[in-house]
Amino acid sequence: MKALGVAYGFVMAASLFLHPIRTSGQGMLSIEGTATYRERMALPPDAVFEVTLEDVSRMDAPALTLGQSRTEQPGNPPFHFTIQYDPSQIQPNHIYAVRASVTEGDRLLFTTDQRYQVLTQGHGSEIGMMMLRRVAGTAGQAAASTPLRETYWKLIQIGDRAVTAADQQQEANLVFHTEGGRVTGSGGCNRLTGGYTATGDSLRFGGVASTRMACMHGMETETNFLAALERVRSWKIASRQLELLDEEGKILLRFTAQAEKTK
Repeated sequence: MKALGVAYGFVMAASLFLHPIRTSGQGMLSIEGTATYRERMALPPDAVFEVTLEDVSRMDAPALTLGQSRTEQPGNPPFHFTIQYDPSQIQPNHIYAVRASVTEGDRLLFTTDQRYQVLTQGHGSEIGMMMLRRVAGTAGQAAASTPLRETYWKLIQIGDRAVTAADQQQEANLVFHTEGGRVTGSGGCNRLTGGYTATGDSLRFGGVASTRMACMHGMETETNFLAALERVRSWKIASRQLELLDEEGKILLRFTAQAEKTK
């Protein structure tokens, strides 16, 4: 019995000693990849290359960032990167994607414009991505410092009238999805879903439908929102604001890019 007690004490002491080693900083996994662009051009000396791992499962909410890597003065492409993430945050039924960009100060030079999935749904932890050039001073998406697609756009203005949280039960918003030309969001009461076509700075919505729940507040805002979408013919982005315009260039709707959904 004495021998067993000594042995038990030794095992417990060893367990206590090893426990911090087993849990301190271990268990992180990583995404390995490369990103490049087709143009034969050198980047400015103050360029920054950045990649993020995001949970993009929810179509009506902004992506959740799970990991990020940032490289200053990245040199010439292809850019090799490693993004560390906590595997306990990964859900098998969720969708995860990596986004890449190159910026110079506040100016976006290159960015991915499609979804590069990883980790789930048959996708692995290694990826190669192609970025597209964004040229300052041109119309539409090329001039955007914030991408039109896969950004959570919160509605802040209809025509000349500001839209505030007090006007609605929920937050009116749109998300333009890269795959399938789908748009989803909320009118402030009901969920919205439909299609869109964006070519250059032209934009048209098609088949936008909503659920049919009646709300105590916000129905007028939602009705005006849906009516304005039918008249949209073009778009432009300045900094983090999206403007949707009619055929005469008049602003119908204004949105702001949100990192998180306002409660």
